[in-house]
Amino acid sequence: MNRRALLKSMVSLALAGFAPGGSFAMAADTGGPLPARADGELDIHHIDTGRGNCALIVGPDGTAMMIDAGIADVKAETSGEPRPDGSRRPGEWMGRYALRCVASGKLKYLVVTHLHADHMGGVPDVDALVPIETVIDRGYPDYGQAQPPVSPYTDTYLAYVKARRARGCAVEKAIVGSDRQILMPGLQVRSIAASGCVWTGAGEGSETHLPDLASIPLADRPGENVFSQAVRLSYGKFSYWNGGDLCCDTEDGRLPWWDTESPAVRVAGRTEVATADHHGYFDACGPEYVRSLDAQAYIVQAWDIGHPGSAQMQRMEDDWPGRTLHDVFVTDLLPANALMNRRFAPKLKSRNGHVVVRVAKGGESYRIFVVDSSRELGDVTAVFGPYRCRS
Repeated sequence: MNRRALLKSMVSLALAGFAPGGSFAMAADTGGPLPARADGELDIHHIDTGRGNCALIVGPDGTAMMIDAGIADVKAETSGEPRPDGSRRPGEWMGRYALRCVASGKLKYLVVTHLHADHMGGVPDVDALVPIETVIDRGYPDYGQAQPPVSPYTDTYLAYVKARRARGCAVEKAIVGSDRQILMPGLQVRSIAASGCVWTGAGEGSETHLPDLASIPLADRPGENVFSQAVRLSYGKFSYWNGGDLCCDTEDGRLPWWDTESPAVRVAGRTEVATADHHGYFDACGPEYVRSLDAQAYIVQAWDIGHPGSAQMQRMEDDWPGRTLHDVFVTDLLPANALMNRRFAPKLKSRNGHVVVRVAKGGESYRIFVVDSSRELGDVTAVFGPYRCRS
């Protein structure tokens, strides 16, 4: 090969691997299983079952926690296929996944962001496979004025946590503002919001963003999503946001107390990686969400035809004239959604699969792996990074 042809080949390879937004899509580590986590690395697995949210966090020393374990009761025409298949319940797939990643075979914590089935319906199945030391619920046992919804899934979950307490197993109410309730070596995990209360940004102070709900007509009271628990995790310069289903929609200002997302993200501040609140649905991930978090990478835990919305996808990508694209990963983008979002979907970094954030020892940089979720032991399909942490 002559010198000109060699240079042309090198440029072509570089362009093929370059991913807009400052990341680099690498061929290394693809086509095989996810490399084992090394001691000192932090892993955050966004597990794609096609049926609900689940984030497994394995800390630098191997201590593990999970945020949500959901099972969505969905209609086939508006949702994706169960991943890897429908032979097991979603919580069982999550538990089996966790057992492959957690050497101790147990979870120190499981954070239930709120009481919707696609976030907590699989918790008992996970616990049966991977024993949970402490369940952290947004408001158990009384919930105050932020009462949970009435549903069979709620009844099953509440019976489960009641049975845990009877056996002497820990179930704790989220302490908003605290960074001492969740203790994992090397990490700081702070509770930012829960049940309508939000951290003040000072010490462990918190304040409610809800009026007296008893004085509000029933139709104007916020739903369960508004009460979501949100956490911010830090490791060195790396930081991560998970806000459950926090929402910002106020029916065009008529119901301002429905927006608990904006005050929560304002106090959380800039974050390296963020999950999309409420799956990036039309009523979440508002302007304040992207302005305050300003993440390098956003992860949409999707399974429904409406995940994510067009405005939300554009905001997370920062797809405006003269702007640098941000990286957005989706665990399960339905074809109908891709068609609706045909302006923005081609710029996504992934449309299906588990999304694994691996933070280097010390928290200075990280990579993002996309893993095939159509098989229980799927291969890595893409790798992005390294991303340098900004603060």
